Amino acid sequence: MTVTTDPAAILKRPRDLRLDFFRGIAMAIILIAHTPINGWTLWIPARFGFSDATEIFVFCSGFASSLAFGGTFATHGWWIGAARIAHRVWQVYWAHIGMFIVTVAMLMAIDVGGWGLEGKRYIAEPYVVPIFENTGRYLIGLLTLRYTPGLFDILPMYLVILAMTPLVMALHRAGGGAAVAAFVAVTWLASNLAGYAFVNGVEAWVPGQAGALHDAAMALGARLQFLNFPATPGGGGTWFFNPFGWQLVFFTGFAFGMGWLRPPPVTRGLVIAAAVALLVSVPFAWFRIHKGFWIPADWAVTQAIAAAREALSPLWWKQWQGAFRYAHFLSLAYLAWVAVGPRGAVLTQDLPIRLRPAPRRARMAAAAALVALVSAPYALATEIKAASPALDAWLLGVVPILSPALIGWLSLLHFAALATLLWNAAPRATLRWLTGPVWRSATPVVRKVGSQSLAVFMTSIPLSQLNGLILDLIGRDIFRFAAVNLFGVAVLIATAYFTGWMKSQPWRKPAAAHPARRSVAPTPAE
Repeated sequence: MTVTTDPAAILKRPRDLRLDFFRGIAMAIILIAHTPINGWTLWIPARFGFSDATEIFVFCSGFASSLAFGGTFATHGWWIGAARIAHRVWQVYWAHIGMFIVTVAMLMAIDVGGWGLEGKRYIAEPYVVPIFENTGRYLIGLLTLRYTPGLFDILPMYLVILAMTPLVMALHRAGGGAAVAAFVAVTWLASNLAGYAFVNGVEAWVPGQAGALHDAAMALGARLQFLNFPATPGGGGTWFFNPFGWQLVFFTGFAFGMGWLRPPPVTRGLVIAAAVALLVSVPFAWFRIHKGFWIPADWAVTQAIAAAREALSPLWWKQWQGAFRYAHFLSLAYLAWVAVGPRGAVLTQDLPIRLRPAPRRARMAAAAALVALVSAPYALATEIKAASPALDAWLLGVVPILSPALIGWLSLLHFAALATLLWNAAPRATLRWLTGPVWRSATPVVRKVGSQSLAVFMTSIPLSQLNGLILDLIGRDIFRFAAVNLFGVAVLIATAYFTGWMKSQPWRKPAAAHPARRSVAPTPAE
């Protein structure tokens, strides 16, 4: 990344390939994560670490905002820069309102039309029932952002952080990077203290019961409750994404984009440290481990992991952007940044993958095939039963019954073996085609999705609920999960290209730029 301390130079910088690529990936993950009872949700990155696609979206949005607005502040002054930010906030606000209305209307149409499963109320998942039962009060709450139910809480957070940008620019002008860093850090810490007091119940707090540190945090957090915006008109709950906590991620990306922060060097030590940080977080973040599904719950190690996770919960919670989440995201972002090369060079060329000699690939394929075959009755039990009840009945009498924990690890081993088998059994020409032309053709598509992130995100929310309805109607197994999720991603891609085409305003191009069309002029009646 080329670092500059002159904001005006941002206007001359080309759009960073990595920005749109990773934001495009985040859009696909967000769609998958929001689709109800989606098997693919079990394998998104958030299941194996503290941070998730929201951090990618917010960080990249901060970086993109520096490119979009930083130059305006430098060349047109603070007031015009602030006006441009206000215009963007206005756009995001109405995007939020429109997305909510369209999604909720679609859910009500499903219920009224009886298109879903019998007895299932779709407006209750997500829970938007109050907008129909107490429309006046909740409609006002929607328009004033005092009603932000689950699924509709990301854009409100984003627009509040955007509104903070002029203040950050003023602070940088007055005190430089140190002033900005102090403001961002203090605001984040204040939000976490407010969150700590909120979670532990300010009203029920009894001083002296849990130690002096707890009492000090509760006392200070009680004074900071104004940082917890109400999520319902009656004041119950708080925004799931607290903007004063999440601004830490946004302004980190913004600072990199503005050149206020220099990118870290690419060193073996940092790569190892980032990888270790990600691996260490897995047992504490992956529910299959800390909840005792894939390791017996009565084992001392499982109980120790669960206890540590509970004790350190303020450091990994999502609402106020806990410190562990932030550190996890920075580690993941660093490894991704290293992987795509300088200025994202890997995104425009063949993947740098070395193929093993043919004899070794054949041995690995044979070993993987054996592992996949042995573990298939455990990993694909549901699919085998649906495809052939007779085969399923035979397997029940032949295959040994194992503990649920061991079955889980065998399922993971099965899919790893399948991937190894496919990779090593594929012809070299096919692998070169996949890592060459296919990769080079796919990355611009992903970047296109990332470049139209607001429109794509607005589409993904109602689409996720539609995909949930489709899965309700056709059933859920690995093949149907794949079909519905790939359909959803295809819709996001189509949305991105259509939005880009509309933004190009083809109707403003000279007539000669459009293909000539033959027309038959009307003839006057004789």
